[in-house]
Amino acid sequence: MVRIVSWLGLGIILGIAVGLLIGWVVWPIEFTEADPTVLEDSYQHEYTVMIASAYALDQDPTMARQRLTSLGKEDMEGWLLSVTVNHILAGADETEIEHLVKLSTDFGLYSPAMDPYLVNNESGEGE
Repeated sequence: MVRIVSWLGLGIILGIAVGLLIGWVVWPIEFTEADPTVLEDSYQHEYTVMIASAYALDQDPTMARQRLTSLGKEDMEGWLLSVTVNHILAGADETEIEHLVKLSTDFGLYSPAMDPYLVNNESGEGE
C-alpha cells in the first residue's frame, strides 16, 4: 500500500512539473493585438499618454481619435481631459504633459490646469 501511494505521489509531482514546463517554457501563452478595452484604468491611462505622444509626432487627429475611441470610453473627450489634468496634478513628465495638452487643445478641450502649458505653446508657435 505504501508503495502505491509513493508511486501515485511521484506521478502527481512529475505531472505537475511537466505541465508547468510545457505551459511556461515550451508553449507559453502570448497575448497579441489585445483590445485596449480590457486594460485596467491605469494601463488605459498610460495608453492615452502613448496616443498623445504619437500625435505629437504624426499630427494626425483622425488616427488619434480612432486610437482614443478604441479604449471604449463613453465620453472619450472627458477621459482625455481627465487624463491630462491628472497628469498635470501628479507632476508627471513635462514632455508627456505637453503632448497631452496639445492633443486636448487640438480636440477643443480646456481646463485651467492646462494654462501654464498653453502659454508655453503659444509663445513657441510663432517662432
